[in-house]
Amino acid sequence: MAITINQIAEICGVSRGTVDRALHNKGNVRPAVAEQIKKVAAEYGYTPNRAGMALSRAAHPIRLGIVLHSVQNAFVQALLEVCRREAQQLSVFSTDVIFRLSRSLDPVEQVRMVDDLVENHKIDGLAIMPLNNYLVENRLNDLAEKRKLPIITFNTDLPDSRRLCYVGQDSAAAGRTAAALMRLATGGRGLVSPIVGPSENHSAYTNRLRGFQTELCSQPSDIQYLVTRVANDDDDECTYHATLQLLRTHPDIAGIYAITSGYEGACRALIETGLAGKVHLILHDEIPSNLQYVRDGVIDFVLGQDAEVQGTLPMQLLSDLIHMHRSPEKELYHTDIRILFRYNIDNLL
Repeated sequence: MAITINQIAEICGVSRGTVDRALHNKGNVRPAVAEQIKKVAAEYGYTPNRAGMALSRAAHPIRLGIVLHSVQNAFVQALLEVCRREAQQLSVFSTDVIFRLSRSLDPVEQVRMVDDLVENHKIDGLAIMPLNNYLVENRLNDLAEKRKLPIITFNTDLPDSRRLCYVGQDSAAAGRTAAALMRLATGGRGLVSPIVGPSENHSAYTNRLRGFQTELCSQPSDIQYLVTRVANDDDDECTYHATLQLLRTHPDIAGIYAITSGYEGACRALIETGLAGKVHLILHDEIPSNLQYVRDGVIDFVLGQDAEVQGTLPMQLLSDLIHMHRSPEKELYHTDIRILFRYNIDNLL
């Protein structure tokens, strides 16, 4: 049998999405990695029958539903842009992609959006950034069981649901990574504070915090630990005032781990108090403002999570399943935990 994209990914130690982008010159793959992928594909005789796939898919038009929350978030905006680009490419294969977007973490609203896609648009598959709530989980389970609707979660997960697979970062591992970096940056001494917003419905935030706490407690150190909570995770002003209060109350604080996405507010507070570069700051997401703050010495480390794979792979997997009856080969498609800092940032981007 001819080698598959998934087998090439396994050999090269990369994701399926990375292989697809390299083989079809879609960009966002490091040249050395792209060269290795193409070499393996050539050695094993990989020849995608794209014309045959196009004819097969064009003969069976389908509809996919995409549901995202927190769309005001800069990373989710980047993720949405990737999703829309992939949807445009899939339109060539008679695949119609319908988006439902929310700014909130309201599970009732998310269930309504899912129901609209199912009842009014008769979708054949669903890719969802789910809220961690029993209402959402119960509805997805009902659709998977009674309607046999294929469901893929991405960016955030519901591991106990009946989804086919998850595409996204291992958030607990990302939190552990942040803790290990914080331990190195602080020398294992001083007060550190994770800043987190309302996380009861946001599994990525919950798991990042859990991973951070677990890793900090995994070995003896002189680190003290204080959680700072903000009322709105995407509000720069909320994060700014919470960080400012934290710095005023604890002017000798050693480090801050911004789990919440109001990153701009945390950076502004450090700059205004003159503590930028003195208090170690670690946060998530390769967005332009964060990368500039790394260059400016305000942020020590940014943890990336690969919007490109998260935005393309769920739709590709659903399309392969529905058109070609090719099921996902694994349950978890974890994206990279990229560590960017001042001395490698311009080489990796």
